[in-house]
Amino acid sequence: MTGGLARAGAVVGITLVCGTIVWHIWHRGYLEKWGGPGVLYTLAITSYLLSRFILAAVYRPPTRHGLEPTLAVIVPAYNEGRAIARTVHACMAADYPAERREVICIDDGSRDDTWFHLTVAAEQYDGQVRCIRLPENRGKRVAMATAVRTTTAEVLVFVDSDSMPSPQALRLIVQGFSDPKVGAISGITHARNATRNILTRMQATRYFVSFQLLKAAESVLGAVACCSGCFAAYRRTAVMEVLADWEQQRFLGVACTYGDDRALTNKILRRGWTSRYDAQAEAWTEVPERFGMFFRQQLRWKKSWVREGPILLSHLWRTRPIAFASFLLATLSGLLSPLVLVWNMAVGPGLTGSSPIFYLLALYLVSMAYALLHRAFRDDGLWKYSILATFFYIGFALQILWAIARIRDGRWGTRGTTTVPGAPTPSLTRAPESA
Repeated sequence: MTGGLARAGAVVGITLVCGTIVWHIWHRGYLEKWGGPGVLYTLAITSYLLSRFILAAVYRPPTRHGLEPTLAVIVPAYNEGRAIARTVHACMAADYPAERREVICIDDGSRDDTWFHLTVAAEQYDGQVRCIRLPENRGKRVAMATAVRTTTAEVLVFVDSDSMPSPQALRLIVQGFSDPKVGAISGITHARNATRNILTRMQATRYFVSFQLLKAAESVLGAVACCSGCFAAYRRTAVMEVLADWEQQRFLGVACTYGDDRALTNKILRRGWTSRYDAQAEAWTEVPERFGMFFRQQLRWKKSWVREGPILLSHLWRTRPIAFASFLLATLSGLLSPLVLVWNMAVGPGLTGSSPIFYLLALYLVSMAYALLHRAFRDDGLWKYSILATFFYIGFALQILWAIARIRDGRWGTRGTTTVPGAPTPSLTRAPESA
């Protein structure tokens, strides 16, 4: 099936599935006489979901104006070993004028041979890659803020140390800054190791839906809640307004060491800037291949969401009122999702004899809509895993309760800490070192 025909078929399919979801909700409400918290919750979450599809349908990437602002690509790294070289090479391979781009890599006190591989890679570019080494591990925010203070570039592009922007990504992601109100832009990130196993395939489809549906819808409202740390660009003037506050952020008396991307986007939105999403500015990253690391990653992300969600709502009603209602629904439904899961699958059937079939059918319809969306835009054969991923991620709803309980725990969870035996001693003459 040709791309255009496949996309048209997927659009028709999504429309039919969404129509079936509406009928399904109406039928349930009719049977329950439109009463009870369950029906109200279902109506709210359905309205939110359908609004995402509608907004995503009208989303368009930023217009290309040929902008070429000065930019600094900032890559924080900790215990990345030889993998850091791959990221350096990807950033330097980007199609962007060399005289208007600098790459700043900062080693956050790695205990392995990251500095060695970083400086060896930097040597190949005749001073175009600047390397900074912190004497001890101080956290990702400190590393990023240190790099920010060393540059005067108009745009800051943050790239995770395991991510690789496409050759056109830098040129594309800066175009949205033609709007003087835009303070941050998120690119789209794909899973580089998507086909490794079932877990990575499910993550790949989830990544795509999160960007192409949720961030696209948020972009239409001018309020992308989280410009992904994998690959995102910020107007330097917007970052400098909040840099110290973001770097030193504390929550419930402890320093915030995770969720740096969501927190920075949040603070910029609070200052009245808008945030956008560029679906054509692509990057690739490694996703967890083992369940244990995946669990810890998801826990860290949920702790960030639990912390930043209410903070976002506290100012969004004023800074971006058009987006407030949708974020309120998303936050409430997310916080209630563990209770809804337990009620529909265990408590409800046990106490009232109700069947979980309505709940499971609704999840299946949603998963079909996600799968068709994936099929409409990406012919990679992974769309079927969207169905499995929907049920898999719903099972992780209970993790929100653990995230709330452990929200003051600042441990990263997925960072390596093992010193590599026999790692080469870095030559400090290969690149400038700074604290």
